[in-house]
Amino acid sequence: MYKYSILMYNFNNYELMREPKEVDPECEYVYVTDNPDLKSNVWKVVVATDLMDKPIYERCAYVRYNQFKYCTTDICISIDGSMQINKSLRKLYDEFMKDNYDIGLSIHPERHNLVEEYGAWIYTRGYDRMKAQKAINMMSALGYDFNYKGQYQLGMKICKNTKRNQEINDLTFQLLKALDKDGIERLDQPIYSFVLNYYHNDLKAFPMSQQVFQSEYITWCFHNTNNPIPYNKYNDEDKYMFNQLVKLYRI
Repeated sequence: MYKYSILMYNFNNYELMREPKEVDPECEYVYVTDNPDLKSNVWKVVVATDLMDKPIYERCAYVRYNQFKYCTTDICISIDGSMQINKSLRKLYDEFMKDNYDIGLSIHPERHNLVEEYGAWIYTRGYDRMKAQKAINMMSALGYDFNYKGQYQLGMKICKNTKRNQEINDLTFQLLKALDKDGIERLDQPIYSFVLNYYHNDLKAFPMSQQVFQSEYITWCFHNTNNPIPYNKYNDEDKYMFNQLVKLYRI
Protein backbone atom coordinates (compact mmCIF):
# COMPACT_ATOMS: atom_id res chain seq x y z
CA MET A 1 0.00 0.00 0.00
CA TYR A 2 1.53 3.29 -1.08
CA LYS A 3 1.56 6.24 1.36
CA TYR A 4 2.11 8.99 -1.19
CA SER A 5 2.74 9.60 -4.88
CA ILE A 6 5.30 11.50 -6.92
CA LEU A 7 3.89 12.78 -10.20
CA MET A 8 5.89 13.91 -13.21
CA TYR A 9 4.71 14.61 -16.75
CA ASN A 10 6.40 15.04 -20.11
CA PHE A 11 4.62 15.76 -23.40
CA ASN A 12 5.96 15.88 -26.95
CA ASN A 13 9.29 14.48 -25.62
CA TYR A 14 10.03 17.94 -24.23
CA GLU A 15 12.28 16.48 -21.53
CA LEU A 16 14.52 13.50 -20.90
CA MET A 17 12.88 10.72 -18.91
CA ARG A 18 15.03 10.49 -15.76
CA GLU A 19 14.82 7.42 -13.54
CA PRO A 20 14.80 8.12 -9.77
CA LYS A 21 18.17 7.06 -8.34
CA GLU A 22 16.76 6.06 -4.94
CA VAL A 23 13.27 4.68 -4.50
CA ASP A 24 10.94 4.65 -1.51
CA PRO A 25 8.97 1.37 -1.65
CA GLU A 26 6.00 3.13 -0.04
CA CYS A 27 5.89 5.78 -2.77
CA GLU A 28 3.99 5.50 -6.05
CA TYR A 29 5.99 7.00 -8.95
CA VAL A 30 3.69 8.18 -11.76
CA TYR A 31 4.88 9.52 -15.12
CA VAL A 32 2.26 10.94 -17.50
CA THR A 33 3.19 11.22 -21.17
CA ASP A 34 1.88 11.11 -24.72
CA ASN A 35 4.69 8.76 -25.81
CA PRO A 36 3.58 5.09 -25.78
CA ASP A 37 7.18 3.93 -26.30
CA LEU A 38 8.49 5.15 -22.93
CA LYS A 39 9.39 2.36 -20.50
CA SER A 40 10.63 2.50 -16.92
CA ASN A 41 11.66 0.23 -14.06
CA VAL A 42 10.41 2.76 -11.49
CA TRP A 43 7.82 5.07 -13.02
CA LYS A 44 4.30 3.86 -13.64
CA VAL A 45 4.01 5.24 -17.16
CA VAL A 46 0.54 6.57 -17.99
CA VAL A 47 -0.11 7.38 -21.66
CA ALA A 48 -2.72 10.15 -21.67
CA THR A 49 -4.55 9.16 -24.85
CA ASP A 50 -7.52 11.36 -23.87
CA LEU A 51 -5.35 14.50 -24.13
CA MET A 52 -3.87 13.85 -27.58
CA ASP A 53 -6.16 16.35 -29.31
CA LYS A 54 -5.19 19.17 -26.90
CA PRO A 55 -2.35 21.69 -27.39
CA ILE A 56 0.85 20.82 -25.49
CA TYR A 57 0.45 23.50 -22.81
CA GLU A 58 -3.12 22.42 -22.17
CA ARG A 59 -1.98 18.80 -21.72
CA CYS A 60 0.56 19.94 -19.13
CA ALA A 61 -1.92 22.16 -17.30
CA TYR A 62 -4.57 19.45 -17.25
CA VAL A 63 -2.23 16.99 -15.52
CA ARG A 64 -0.88 19.67 -13.18
CA TYR A 65 -4.37 20.55 -11.96
CA ASN A 66 -5.80 17.03 -11.94
CA GLN A 67 -3.07 15.12 -10.09
CA PHE A 68 -5.43 12.66 -8.46
CA LYS A 69 -6.79 11.42 -11.74
CA TYR A 70 -3.41 9.69 -12.10
CA CYS A 71 -2.36 8.97 -8.49
CA THR A 72 -3.91 6.33 -6.28
CA THR A 73 -2.84 7.93 -2.96
CA ASP A 74 -4.23 10.98 -1.16
CA ILE A 75 -0.91 12.87 -1.09
CA CYS A 76 0.84 13.90 -4.29
CA ILE A 77 4.22 15.55 -4.73
CA SER A 78 4.20 16.95 -8.25
CA ILE A 79 7.62 17.64 -9.74
CA ASP A 80 8.62 19.38 -12.95
CA GLY A 81 9.83 17.08 -15.72
CA SER A 82 13.21 18.83 -15.79
CA MET A 83 14.16 17.43 -12.39
CA GLN A 84 16.21 14.39 -11.41
CA ILE A 85 15.29 12.60 -8.16
CA ASN A 86 18.54 11.57 -6.46
CA LYS A 87 17.31 10.46 -3.05
CA SER A 88 14.04 9.20 -1.61
CA LEU A 89 11.63 12.05 -0.85
CA ARG A 90 10.17 10.26 2.16
CA LYS A 91 11.73 12.92 4.42
CA LEU A 92 9.77 15.64 2.60
CA TYR A 93 6.53 13.64 2.87
CA ASP A 94 7.10 13.03 6.60
CA GLU A 95 7.77 16.73 7.26
CA PHE A 96 4.59 17.69 5.42
CA MET A 97 2.46 15.16 7.28
CA LYS A 98 3.95 15.86 10.71
CA ASP A 99 2.04 19.12 11.20
CA ASN A 100 -0.98 18.21 9.07
CA TYR A 101 -0.54 20.84 6.38
CA ASP A 102 -3.20 21.43 3.73
CA ILE A 103 -0.75 22.11 0.91
CA GLY A 104 2.99 22.46 0.29
CA LEU A 105 4.07 25.50 -1.73
CA SER A 106 7.38 26.36 -3.33
CA ILE A 107 7.87 30.07 -2.69
CA HIS A 108 9.22 32.11 -5.60
CA PRO A 109 12.84 32.99 -4.72
CA GLU A 110 12.96 36.37 -6.48
CA ARG A 111 9.52 37.99 -6.82
CA HIS A 112 6.47 38.23 -4.57
CA ASN A 113 4.60 40.71 -6.78
CA LEU A 114 2.48 39.27 -9.60
CA VAL A 115 2.84 42.31 -11.88
CA GLU A 116 6.63 42.05 -11.59
CA GLU A 117 6.43 38.41 -12.66
CA TYR A 118 4.70 39.39 -15.91
CA GLY A 119 7.32 42.09 -16.44
CA ALA A 120 10.14 39.58 -15.96
CA TRP A 121 8.59 37.20 -18.50
CA ILE A 122 8.13 40.02 -21.01
CA TYR A 123 11.74 41.11 -20.59
CA THR A 124 13.48 37.70 -20.43
CA ARG A 125 11.23 35.45 -22.52
CA GLY A 126 9.53 37.78 -24.98
CA TYR A 127 6.14 37.16 -23.37
CA ASP A 128 3.19 38.91 -25.04
CA ARG A 129 2.45 42.27 -23.33
CA MET A 130 -1.20 42.14 -24.38
CA LYS A 131 -1.66 38.73 -22.74
CA ALA A 132 0.01 39.99 -19.57
CA GLN A 133 -2.24 43.04 -19.47
CA LYS A 134 -5.34 40.90 -20.01
CA ALA A 135 -4.48 38.77 -16.98
CA ILE A 136 -3.67 41.83 -14.86
CA ASN A 137 -6.94 43.46 -15.90
CA MET A 138 -8.88 40.33 -14.95
CA MET A 139 -7.35 40.18 -11.47
CA SER A 140 -7.85 43.91 -11.01
CA ALA A 141 -11.53 43.66 -12.02
CA LEU A 142 -12.01 41.00 -9.34
CA GLY A 143 -10.58 43.37 -6.73
CA TYR A 144 -7.11 41.94 -6.22
CA ASP A 145 -4.61 44.11 -4.32
CA PHE A 146 -1.33 43.88 -6.24
CA ASN A 147 0.57 45.03 -3.15
CA TYR A 148 -0.34 41.72 -1.50
CA LYS A 149 2.86 39.71 -1.14
CA GLY A 150 3.10 36.08 -2.18
CA GLN A 151 3.99 34.19 -5.33
CA TYR A 152 4.29 30.43 -5.64
CA GLN A 153 6.27 28.37 -8.12
CA LEU A 154 4.85 25.22 -9.66
CA GLY A 155 8.07 23.30 -10.24
CA MET A 156 7.20 21.44 -7.05
CA LYS A 157 4.00 21.26 -5.03
CA ILE A 158 2.57 18.95 -2.38
CA CYS A 159 -1.17 18.49 -2.55
CA LYS A 160 -3.71 16.62 -0.43
CA ASN A 161 -6.68 15.07 -2.16
CA THR A 162 -9.26 17.36 -0.58
CA LYS A 163 -12.33 19.10 -1.94
CA ARG A 164 -10.76 22.48 -1.30
CA ASN A 165 -7.53 21.73 -3.12
CA GLN A 166 -9.53 20.48 -6.09
CA GLU A 167 -11.56 23.71 -6.03
CA ILE A 168 -8.27 25.65 -6.20
CA ASN A 169 -7.10 23.54 -9.12
CA ASP A 170 -10.45 23.78 -10.94
CA LEU A 171 -10.68 27.57 -10.63
CA THR A 172 -7.07 28.04 -11.74
CA PHE A 173 -7.62 25.83 -14.79
CA GLN A 174 -10.87 27.66 -15.69
CA LEU A 175 -9.17 31.06 -15.50
CA LEU A 176 -6.25 29.87 -17.61
CA LYS A 177 -8.71 28.64 -20.25
CA ALA A 178 -10.64 31.93 -20.16
CA LEU A 179 -7.47 33.97 -20.70
CA ASP A 180 -6.60 32.34 -24.03
CA LYS A 181 -9.31 31.86 -26.65
CA ASP A 182 -7.11 29.49 -28.67
CA GLY A 183 -6.17 27.02 -25.93
CA ILE A 184 -4.84 27.84 -22.50
CA GLU A 185 -2.72 30.56 -20.95
CA ARG A 186 0.85 29.30 -20.61
CA LEU A 187 2.02 31.43 -17.66
CA ASP A 188 0.06 29.91 -14.80
CA GLN A 189 2.13 30.80 -11.72
CA PRO A 190 0.62 34.29 -11.25
CA ILE A 191 -2.91 32.97 -11.80
CA TYR A 192 -2.42 30.11 -9.34
CA SER A 193 -0.90 32.58 -6.86
CA PHE A 194 -3.85 34.94 -7.32
CA VAL A 195 -6.36 32.16 -6.62
CA LEU A 196 -4.52 31.17 -3.44
CA ASN A 197 -3.92 34.72 -2.19
CA TYR A 198 -7.39 36.05 -2.93
CA TYR A 199 -9.66 33.10 -2.14
CA HIS A 200 -7.69 30.65 0.03
CA ASN A 201 -5.18 32.55 2.13
CA ASP A 202 -6.33 30.79 5.31
CA LEU A 203 -4.83 27.48 4.14
CA LYS A 204 -2.27 25.86 6.41
CA ALA A 205 0.60 25.84 3.94
CA PHE A 206 4.04 24.24 4.15
CA PRO A 207 6.44 26.86 2.68
CA MET A 208 9.29 25.26 0.75
CA SER A 209 12.52 26.91 -0.30
CA GLN A 210 13.74 26.48 -3.86
CA GLN A 211 16.67 24.68 -2.22
CA VAL A 212 14.36 21.64 -1.89
CA PHE A 213 14.66 20.97 -5.62
CA GLN A 214 18.26 22.14 -5.92
CA SER A 215 19.74 19.91 -3.26
CA GLU A 216 21.25 16.46 -2.86
CA TYR A 217 17.68 15.12 -3.05
CA ILE A 218 16.64 16.66 -6.37
CA THR A 219 18.66 18.17 -9.21
CA TRP A 220 16.93 20.81 -11.32
CA CYS A 221 18.45 20.40 -14.79
CA PHE A 222 18.74 22.57 -17.86
CA HIS A 223 16.11 21.58 -20.40
CA ASN A 224 16.72 18.19 -22.04
CA THR A 225 20.09 17.68 -20.35
CA ASN A 226 21.45 16.25 -17.09
CA ASN A 227 23.37 19.46 -16.38
CA PRO A 228 22.28 21.08 -13.08
CA ILE A 229 20.98 24.64 -12.92
CA PRO A 230 23.15 26.58 -10.40
CA TYR A 231 21.41 27.31 -7.12
CA ASN A 232 21.71 30.87 -5.79
CA LYS A 233 21.13 30.59 -2.04
CA TYR A 234 21.13 34.40 -1.68
CA ASN A 235 17.88 34.59 -3.67
CA ASP A 236 16.27 32.04 -1.42
CA GLU A 237 16.15 33.58 2.04
CA ASP A 238 12.88 33.71 3.96
CA LYS A 239 10.05 35.00 1.76
CA TYR A 240 6.42 36.09 1.80
CA MET A 241 3.48 33.72 1.83
CA PHE A 242 -0.08 35.07 2.18
CA ASN A 243 1.34 38.56 2.81
CA GLN A 244 3.47 37.45 5.76
CA LEU A 245 7.21 36.84 5.96
CA VAL A 246 7.73 33.14 6.70
CA LYS A 247 10.61 30.84 7.42
CA LEU A 248 11.14 28.50 4.48
CA TYR A 249 11.71 24.78 4.83
CA ARG A 250 15.02 23.47 3.49
CA ILE A 251 15.40 19.73 3.12
